[in-house]
Amino acid sequence: MSYFRILCARLRFAMGSPIRTQSVSAVGSGGLNTKIAAILLFLILPVVLATENAYATSDQDRLLAHSAFATSSQDRPQVTLDEAIRMALGRNPVIVRDKALIGILEARSVASGELPDPKLILGEQYFPISFNMAASALAMTTVGLRQSLPPWGKRAFLKREGSLKAKAARLSLGNEKRRLVRNVRLSWLDLYQEKETDILLRSFGGLFQKTFSAALERFREGTASESDVLSAQYRKDTLRESLESLTLKRETTLHRLMRLMHLSQPFVPSGEPPQIPAPLPERVLLNQLDTHPEIASAKAESEAQQARLKAAERDRIPSVSVEGDYSYFMGPNLITTSPNLFSVVLSFNLPVRPGSRQGQEIRAEEKTLEAKDAQAEDQKQRMEEEIRNEEQSYRIQTSRLRLFDRTLVPESRRNAEAGLSGYASGTVPMDRVLDAMNTEKETAFKALSLRIDRMKTMVELSYLSGSLQGETP
Repeated sequence: MSYFRILCARLRFAMGSPIRTQSVSAVGSGGLNTKIAAILLFLILPVVLATENAYATSDQDRLLAHSAFATSSQDRPQVTLDEAIRMALGRNPVIVRDKALIGILEARSVASGELPDPKLILGEQYFPISFNMAASALAMTTVGLRQSLPPWGKRAFLKREGSLKAKAARLSLGNEKRRLVRNVRLSWLDLYQEKETDILLRSFGGLFQKTFSAALERFREGTASESDVLSAQYRKDTLRESLESLTLKRETTLHRLMRLMHLSQPFVPSGEPPQIPAPLPERVLLNQLDTHPEIASAKAESEAQQARLKAAERDRIPSVSVEGDYSYFMGPNLITTSPNLFSVVLSFNLPVRPGSRQGQEIRAEEKTLEAKDAQAEDQKQRMEEEIRNEEQSYRIQTSRLRLFDRTLVPESRRNAEAGLSGYASGTVPMDRVLDAMNTEKETAFKALSLRIDRMKTMVELSYLSGSLQGETP
């Protein structure tokens, strides 16, 4: 609407003239009020025109900005959800880190089952200070080997502990992959919701534009007030502001997806709706919960701690060291006629204070096992609660979405259309039209939000089922 015409109407209303659209050339033939209005219009006309030019320039800048954004978006590669999942699983640094940790644990599990390295003993014994070996009958050279033997069966338990820890790490990696897939899907749904929100905002922008045009037409005819025009224009401009703020939100979500996918360049999501696997029934999810990687990993950690406890109990058995030596006497007397002597030494560690050392270590390992078992049970109960809550949310969301799609959204649309038609014919006031249109807008956005929430619930249920889609072989 021309701000000049609105200002003319305001001035005529203030000077007592009826609200009608007249030609500016007819101002000079009126009375005193008309002459005063003409003078005021002459004084503020440049300001009005400048204001209109400013609004036009601002709108043009916004259009250029949106055009530049659209051009930059067209230059970006298009990516589907399945491709995003494969990229995340193949490039995410957290996955690479966990794979390296698995390699560490597997290497340590092999080393923990091996004997300690033997020790080589070399020495010169009983030699004189003058270093004249022939001056002493006891001078001799000794060469020997020493091997430490841990308590019987301890190495087997330590090796089993390392193997179970590596297994737990592999299961934890599988669970981390499933978490990553879940996070990618949730972020993708956020991006999809923002895209659909943009479409809805533009759609309602066109609807409010129709309302504004109808109010302007009736204002020109003198059958509507200026407040109708300004109210419709304010609602239209509010939607435009929402579109501009949505742009930043979409870019923020895109950057989060880029971090999950370990990408450095922005991309454009494909236009197809996200395909989320249908959830399994609650009974099936609860029955197969023990095979979920998160639960199986906690169970493997408990089994590894049991092996560690068994290894600690073996410390009650004395460990043994075996030493074999060969000695060569270098003295000048008769002993030198038999210079080659051998010796074997067995040494034992004696657990003389089992209650103060071995007993306390065993008790500490028992408490650690108790804590791990309790943590695993709490984890399982928490996931059971999540399954029940998410499955119930899915059923309620499905029922609510059916109500919105079949009843509430069509009714709100018909109500808004009837209100707009009634306003055009002069039977419905503007405030009721705007309320009806606002109700339609809120209903449409609630339906969209509910649809996205339902898909997010399906993503959570897919994670709780332990399934993994898009994993690279």
